[in-house]
Amino acid sequence: MSVQQAEQAGTTASGSPAIVLRGLVKRFGPVTAVDGVDLEIADGEFFSMLGPSGSGKTTVLRLIAGFEQPTDGTVQLGTTDVTGKAPFERDVNTVFQDYALFPHMNVLDNVAYGLRVRGVGRRERRARARDALATVQLEHLGDRRPSQLSGGQRQRVALARAIVVEPSVLLLDEPLGALDLKLREQMQVELKQLQRELGITFVFVTHDQEEALTLSDRIAVFHEGRIVQLGTPRDIYEQPGSTYVASFVGTSNLFAPEQARDLLGVDGAHALRPEKVSLVDASGWNAAEPVRVADGVVEARGVIAETIYLGSANRVLVDLAAGPRLVVVEQSAGALARDEHRGDHVVARFALRDLVPVT
Repeated sequence: MSVQQAEQAGTTASGSPAIVLRGLVKRFGPVTAVDGVDLEIADGEFFSMLGPSGSGKTTVLRLIAGFEQPTDGTVQLGTTDVTGKAPFERDVNTVFQDYALFPHMNVLDNVAYGLRVRGVGRRERRARARDALATVQLEHLGDRRPSQLSGGQRQRVALARAIVVEPSVLLLDEPLGALDLKLREQMQVELKQLQRELGITFVFVTHDQEEALTLSDRIAVFHEGRIVQLGTPRDIYEQPGSTYVASFVGTSNLFAPEQARDLLGVDGAHALRPEKVSLVDASGWNAAEPVRVADGVVEARGVIAETIYLGSANRVLVDLAAGPRLVVVEQSAGALARDEHRGDHVVARFALRDLVPVT
């Protein structure tokens, strides 16, 4: 991504960016973990860095926090270059996946610890710690020890400890990874609400695509130390720019250039989201005609290879007579009404306008 693209993508109504990364490189011996990242994150933005393990996202977070120094490039917070500064000299705070709460301190003292290190008087720091706990709805648990809290409560305490010092940027390193699914979904909503209330910049690292889509104003998708796509959740999902993004963020049916040309009559590789495909009965279909394209609609005959019940939806795998396998996601009610089974002959139908060109 070029510097100009990063500048354009980071422009918001709030004006100047909270974070500016220029030519950021980090090498560990022969391994390049971050490979020339240019990025602007707007003030007050909920920004997510999404990618698999080893993609460079956590290293970028550590470079912003000051836990690592770049091999090349600069880190700027607001208008200040902080590239060579220590973590305590940067106006940021970090929430880790393991929360790192002090087991020998009660909740209130855990939250107040950062203020204590900064030399804030006892009365003021305890008052501010109580306010921070109230923000995360835990003011009634100040006297408990971390071991007496649930996972979700410990996560809230870690958030309160991070925000009590009023950083301009809050860095979150997969903070929901240790929670079970239901609690994780609940905390996603609470995190977003908290960020809106505080109005500070959140930078969130995750490998969970749904989490990034749920929480973010914008997402940077990382691959092999680089940002391969930057945009809003809708942009990333609806308009993936590459086969990598199309397959990593959600599920996509990918048509290689030859398949797209022979089956669909379009040039270049294309992606198709499974919810864009519908299934209809194949009775009366000409068996000698595997694919039909007319009036912007593709109809392809196939056989159901598998039906996977997901609760609110069914994932149906269809082996097309023309060759490739399609993944189709349907609402459960519609699929069950047709009583589809493995081996049934069906016709997969989708619009050409729902195909997305990818590289």
